[in-house]
Amino acid sequence: MLLSTALCAAVGALAVGTSALWSNPKRTLNCVLAGASAYLAIWLATTHASLWSEENFLWLRLSWIIAGFFPVVLSWIREVLIGPLPVGARLKAVGGWWAFPVIYLLAAVRANFVTAGRDGLPVYGWSYPALLAIGGVGAALFAMSTLFKLREQKGARRLDLQLLAIGGGGSIAMAHLLPAIALLTHDTTWERLTPLSVLAFFGAMTWSLVTVRLSDAKHLVSIGLEKLVLVAGVSAFVWGVQQLAAQFIPEWLALGVSMALGLWFVAEVRPWLVEASQRKAAAERMRRAAFEVARKELRPEQLENEYCKLLQSWAHADRAVILMASQGRLVGGGMEWPLDQAELRLLHAMRWATPERIERERERADGGALSRLMKNAGFGVMVASGGPALSFVIALSVPRSERPYTFSQITLLIALQATIESSLSRAHYLMKAQHADQLATVGLLGASIAHEIRNPLVSIKTFVQLLPDHFQDPTFREKFFRLIGDEVGRIDRLTEQLLDLSAPRVFTMQATAIHLLLSGCLDLIAAKADDKGVQIVRDFQAQNDVVYTDPNAVKQVVLNLGFNAIQALEQHAGDRNLRLSTRQLPSAVELTVTDSGPGISADVWSRLFQPFQSTKSSGFGLGLAICKDILSSLHASITADPPVPGRGATFRIVLPCQPPTS
Repeated sequence: MLLSTALCAAVGALAVGTSALWSNPKRTLNCVLAGASAYLAIWLATTHASLWSEENFLWLRLSWIIAGFFPVVLSWIREVLIGPLPVGARLKAVGGWWAFPVIYLLAAVRANFVTAGRDGLPVYGWSYPALLAIGGVGAALFAMSTLFKLREQKGARRLDLQLLAIGGGGSIAMAHLLPAIALLTHDTTWERLTPLSVLAFFGAMTWSLVTVRLSDAKHLVSIGLEKLVLVAGVSAFVWGVQQLAAQFIPEWLALGVSMALGLWFVAEVRPWLVEASQRKAAAERMRRAAFEVARKELRPEQLENEYCKLLQSWAHADRAVILMASQGRLVGGGMEWPLDQAELRLLHAMRWATPERIERERERADGGALSRLMKNAGFGVMVASGGPALSFVIALSVPRSERPYTFSQITLLIALQATIESSLSRAHYLMKAQHADQLATVGLLGASIAHEIRNPLVSIKTFVQLLPDHFQDPTFREKFFRLIGDEVGRIDRLTEQLLDLSAPRVFTMQATAIHLLLSGCLDLIAAKADDKGVQIVRDFQAQNDVVYTDPNAVKQVVLNLGFNAIQALEQHAGDRNLRLSTRQLPSAVELTVTDSGPGISADVWSRLFQPFQSTKSSGFGLGLAICKDILSSLHASITADPPVPGRGATFRIVLPCQPPTS
């Protein structure tokens, strides 16, 4: 028996049916598709026999009689897809399609259907092209009726019916269109292509209906057209190059050159086709949006909330939940599940789950429990982290359109899951580091506060112990009452500054003329400066002195720096100068406060803006820490120049000229 395309296609049809049955033998649709594949293999085997058997015309008639059952088989698949119905009801729904086998039988048994010509080749009568036309009408009717029934369905059934309309209608169409072209062109090549074309449509349809990688018809058509254009373009390019090169070099070398250039052509054209099809545009936008969220937001709670909003918008779903492992449990979105729960172990092994996947693939031990968990929670998809242990899950509710999640969406969700998990983990680690830093600061503040409060308390304790023996001494009582007042006032000032350091502030940022503001500050400083013999120097050089800040907050900072400088100059024997200057920066104004005092020691400079760092005999060293906190909230900065022997202290404040972007 000679090999033919029909025989190869028959073997392929049996392989398709076996694969469908093996993937899930307990699913009714898979069994029906396996039976349909067996039917297709029989039709292809009779087609092969019509080409090579001595009784070829008999086999040809039988082949067309069998082809008449194509609409019946496909309509049966459709009824199984639509839902569980009794066998009698399905037979009734399929009833109208039995007209096609009858018509095919009546046409194929007619004497003029096919006869032998003088050269032994078949000669077709009028009933043969009529049968081809009827088959084309049948293909159109099946596709249209399937699309009509599609409107009544929701979820995965709707997508499956789309695929059935294209795959089933295409199978019937190819079985009749290519023989019609062969009849018109008298070219038997088209007939030899028929089995492979029918198998391609039927095989693609079957694979789409049984695979767990759910796809929609639009996506598959887009891919198919992309591949078709690519193959056609590459074929034309290679043929053209080969024909041109053969004029100058040997034919074998021209073939090699054309193949090499063809590979280059594929590499260049394929990315352009993918971009033109817009299949990856939405996915790329989603990835960029996820990266933007991770870049702008660092707080874990807010970051998680932004990601949930992004996922809801992308999936057109009402709910998105991010669950993270914590103390042996999966927590998030108001839900809490033990990590050793059987359903979660299965989810971790599967990596992703949808109700459609659980239904389509072979039955798993805990598949039913996982399906119930998703149904009770209202989830349409769950994507789990990889790795040795389950640590992260993204779950989305069923979209508002009730459309199931396709594999292309799940692939994107898996990629987003890695990005989201990385961002949230980083945010949580950063929060823990900040918490540890805060604890260290609390320890430092506690030790410093204890030291600052201990001195006045020791003084008070000492006088209280001496009070019983010296109460009658008026000098002692006067000194006692004065000391108590001073020491309590010292403690009170300390608590006020601590509250200033820790209390949240509300700033009103606005366009402010900094030179006018500084002039007002100097008017307030001038009286004390004159009293201490300090000369104030103004050096305002900024051309554009309008900055965007809170004027009251900046005024507080400048007054603090000014009074600090005057106190530092009190004990200075040389010149006593306080200089305020400004200069223009590209998008800011720099304010400099400089004094001619003793300057800042190197050991204090490195921790100058930390709490309780002071070189003065009075005060608690909280003023500069408060100044830094205020300016940070205003998107401004303050620094101190490194100490230089013989030079006073210099503080530099940079104030923005434009409103902050975030």
